[in-house]
Amino acid sequence: MQLKDLLNEILNTYQVEGTLVSSKDENISDILNQIRGIRKVTVLNNITPDDVPQREDTEITKFELKFVSRTNEPKKDIEKFKKDILQSDYERNDLKVPGVRSVDFNLETLKRL
Repeated sequence: MQLKDLLNEILNTYQVEGTLVSSKDENISDILNQIRGIRKVTVLNNITPDDVPQREDTEITKFELKFVSRTNEPKKDIEKFKKDILQSDYERNDLKVPGVRSVDFNLETLKRL
């Protein structure tokens, strides 16, 4: 990897916060690890405050996601992350993250690092 490539990667790193709703039947650590494996995701931190209300069968998790965007259009990358988390393309793979009921990204928190 050349210095130019490293600098471009640093300059195109973004951060966004979001909320994940998942089934308590699936371990939240396993869910977050699978999201960390999505292409372009570099860091995923659980930032759920203790006072977030939980339901009996549903877990609500606040997270901070950092990612690299080579397109310079981070909102398109975020839409792709959402699709990769929620939908599977059975013709190509079954990459839907098991246990996830919904995911929402707060675009107001999107920032370049």
